Amino acid sequence: QQVSRMALSIFDQTLGQHRLGQHAREWLELASIVHDIGEHISYENHHRHSYYMVTNGNLRGFEPDEGEVIALLTRFHRRRTAKRSHPAFARLSRPARRAVRWLSAMLRVAESLDRSRAQLVERVTLAEYDDGWRMRVTGRADIEREIWAAQRNSGPLAEELGGPVCVVGG
Repeated sequence: QQVSRMALSIFDQTLGQHRLGQHAREWLELASIVHDIGEHISYENHHRHSYYMVTNGNLRGFEPDEGEVIALLTRFHRRRTAKRSHPAFARLSRPARRAVRWLSAMLRVAESLDRSRAQLVERVTLAEYDDGWRMRVTGRADIEREIWAAQRNSGPLAEELGGPVCVVGG
């Protein structure tokens, strides 16, 4: 739930940039809740196992293409980013591929903001500056690990936002 809270906060704060609708927000919410489900099989490749489990889970209340988007968000929340060389990603419509790129970038940073899995981050605030974006992270106790991880994994989000993301405490 912590990762979901962070992901949705990033989504809401960047609405003017990504212009994705309510359905995309729902996809992000569900993907952020189940993104690590593949750890029950293997930690090392859990993103691939999560993709498989979501793809074959027959998600109720979602059309098949929406389920594929949610599965791809779990697939691309770590390591590689979404590319046309991935067959399932390539089969999506152009708007759905755009949503996967944006949402997986948000999910990647949100997961980083709970790196210690201790739910230390209380708030994340994004602001645009001339030189890019500043992500201010506030929390209780020492959140240096979360700040480091978020900065390390902010590349895909920076690419979608069109400028570097500087993650700072405060």
